[in-house]
Amino acid sequence: MYRKWIILFLLLTGLSSLANDIRFTMSAPEIVASGEQFSLTLSLNASGQDLRMPDIPDFDILMGPSVSQSRSFRSENGRMTQTVDYSYTFILRGTKEGTFTIPPATIKSGKEIYQSNSISIKVIQGRQPAAGTPQGQPGTATPQATRPASASDEELFIRYEADKKNVYKGEMIAIRFKLYSRVALSVVDQTLPSFEGFWTQDIELPQGNPAPVREAVDGIIYNVYTLQKKIIIPQQTGTLYIEPAEMIFDVQKRVARQSIFDDFFGSYQNIRTSVKSKRVAIQVKELPAAPAGFTGAVGKFSLSSDIDKTSITTNEAITLDVTVNGSGNLKHINPIGFSFPADFEVYEPKTSYNYKASDNGIIGNTRFEQVVIPRYAGDFTIPSQKFIYFDPSVVEYKTLTTKQFDIHVEKGTDDQSATVMSSISKENVRFIGKDVRFIKQDHRKLNHKNQLFFGSLPFYLGYAGLLLVFIVLVLLQQKRLRENADAALMRNKKASKMARKHLKAAATCVRNQNKDEFFDALLRAFWGYLSDKLTIPLSGLNRENVTETLQQYSVDEATIALFLQLVDTCEMARFAPASANEEISELYRKGEQLISKLEKQIRKKTK
Repeated sequence: MYRKWIILFLLLTGLSSLANDIRFTMSAPEIVASGEQFSLTLSLNASGQDLRMPDIPDFDILMGPSVSQSRSFRSENGRMTQTVDYSYTFILRGTKEGTFTIPPATIKSGKEIYQSNSISIKVIQGRQPAAGTPQGQPGTATPQATRPASASDEELFIRYEADKKNVYKGEMIAIRFKLYSRVALSVVDQTLPSFEGFWTQDIELPQGNPAPVREAVDGIIYNVYTLQKKIIIPQQTGTLYIEPAEMIFDVQKRVARQSIFDDFFGSYQNIRTSVKSKRVAIQVKELPAAPAGFTGAVGKFSLSSDIDKTSITTNEAITLDVTVNGSGNLKHINPIGFSFPADFEVYEPKTSYNYKASDNGIIGNTRFEQVVIPRYAGDFTIPSQKFIYFDPSVVEYKTLTTKQFDIHVEKGTDDQSATVMSSISKENVRFIGKDVRFIKQDHRKLNHKNQLFFGSLPFYLGYAGLLLVFIVLVLLQQKRLRENADAALMRNKKASKMARKHLKAAATCVRNQNKDEFFDALLRAFWGYLSDKLTIPLSGLNRENVTETLQQYSVDEATIALFLQLVDTCEMARFAPASANEEISELYRKGEQLISKLEKQIRKKTK
């Protein structure tokens, strides 16, 4: 009897949890042009009925709902589960300009009624570009054209956007490198600026292929891809420039039909198009007259200070810990200079950084750990110190103060060097009866003094033992060095073989037209080869240290430029994957050439 009630309770609980997992969402473009048709989609991860749409007088409903479903399977804890998602799509058209809110829709699933979210859509007065394919749809190109032209500036352009263009020296600037497109394209090559005069920090972009966002520029709506985000900090004053970036694309354009089959299959051609961004000027001002003690910190910060021990013995180490938290040029903050007592042995501070770059700037902390060792007993004071920084948001200097630390030091039991001899005054000397004390004349038994240890048999045995231990340690060290050299030599010899293995995997992707895995295999070939050949851990490789190391190996600039070009092309493929198999075949050929050139030049250098 009780078992039936327990089973019923578990079933009801399970149904309740399933009901709580049901999601009903509404989605549509954030911005559209007046008169433009667009899709509004309602998604439900369960079967539903009795869909009710709200009143939307600001839009015309041209079609819908069109219902579709998709199934997905997932294995969890050895059990296979199936999920069915339903989509209800409406085709709408904006009738007037403005920003309008579409209220939530409702649907019934099981015995419950679910309500979607609301969305806001901005309708602008749109216009079409002077020439080319609108909205990236090849089917709307002008059919009379006999030869397609390259993409115009109104169809495709790139630019750097800076959140500030008038800053102080050391102030953070967030920049974005964005691609605006209304055409189908793939990236062929790119040349990015070096940001001379700035310290830079990359902002990590989401993994995978992010969906583009829609933005309106001069009444034209573009699909916008963010290709790069950085925080840049000017290191000098005056007018600094973000120099133009240049990118080369293959733009897919429709050509005039050549036969009746073109009506069914279409006729397209890839047109090589080069676009260049405009130079961006940044005005950098000198900081106002700074108070004494300012060392260059710019941003918003807080300060904490601590010491691990305040009561110790002589020759015992204590650690002073100072942490600067906040947002700003954390990488350029100098250690705070404390005034330590003269009897303290002071070591250089250890600096560590823990920060992350985001759209809001560089946020984190810089930490200084300084070890000091008192050599004499007594009570000492480490005075508080000032940390001065410039806050550009209020255009003024601010001062933070560390704690004052009182240290009590006692004489250690093994402390001999720390003994302080006090001066002797006349009162310390007194005559006791006579100037010279009476010498005792009783015959005391004196012990015979042993022979000196130096030159004895134990001395020579100990000396020989120490020499033997030293020889053994030297031999072990030489053996370890040989083993490490052999391991590095084996990695060096196998570098080309392993690179060919990854290139073979890339070749398989070319034949199967598997472009996503192709770029991963090609990058593994490049980075794996350089890690083995240059004996650098794979986790420690980056563009900068590889370029510097290859230059040290006298690799020519053309080969280094080819390496950087191929790496950039592979990494950019996640934003605009290659559209033709010939392109990745050409990329594969260049990859083989690169490995061969590196193998010849690095081998020549190492011989």
